[in-house]
Amino acid sequence: MDVKRPRIIAISSGKGGVGKTFVTLQLAATLAALQRRVVLFDGDLGLANVHVLLGINPSFDISSVVAGEKTLPEIMVDGPLGMRIIPGASGMREMAELDGTGLARVLQDLTAISPVPDVLLIDTGAGIGPHVTTLARLADTLLVVVRDEPASLADAYGLIKVMHRDFGFQKIEVIVNDTSDARRAEGVFVRLNEVSMRFLGLPLTLAGVIPHDASVAQATRRREMLAQRPDSPAATALRKIANNIAALPPIVGPQTFLLDRAVARPAEAS
Repeated sequence: MDVKRPRIIAISSGKGGVGKTFVTLQLAATLAALQRRVVLFDGDLGLANVHVLLGINPSFDISSVVAGEKTLPEIMVDGPLGMRIIPGASGMREMAELDGTGLARVLQDLTAISPVPDVLLIDTGAGIGPHVTTLARLADTLLVVVRDEPASLADAYGLIKVMHRDFGFQKIEVIVNDTSDARRAEGVFVRLNEVSMRFLGLPLTLAGVIPHDASVAQATRRREMLAQRPDSPAATALRKIANNIAALPPIVGPQTFLLDRAVARPAEAS
């Protein structure tokens, strides 16, 4: 029996400090403003901060799910513009060191979200650790956020290499964030794509370029969504990315289990 399922997009970065979580949150809000049903899963296990950026204090988080006290749907909270948030745990070493059994319980609960969202965004942690790669393997598309910095590009390529070589992942797109020069930003993508093609044979896609924008800092301080600032250059860039996602057809097919995707052999991953 064919069923509708969410389009799953994991957003990662390789390196921390490039604006990954901010981009994820703002993209979720922009999609929600386009009348898409959006769920944002804060998958930075142990150091979650989506709820901090929003200024909310959830009663429960994924640590309650791992403990068997709650399900993911039960801990979800309302976010801006109608999106829903699955809060992660913050400052909990046991969550950062979560074993496969605990993570599997979280993944199984993702399929229980109702009504079915149009888009499930997963904000992964930084780096190439097992939590990051497991969550990224759930996705239909991996969005890698980079900045015009050597360390950011090197770590982004490291993530791309691991996802492709170790897990056979193919669908990887790039967002160049916080750039003051659009042509230079496109050059950043070209360099990353050339390296990926040369050493991995994997073509990347440029999802978008988000310009440096003073309103970003203001929005962060005020816990506002850029979707509510239509004249913001960064909001315009995010809207282009969100429109491209919103234009994709719904995913309908045989029921699948996210846990199966997470443990698939490289030849089965996609």
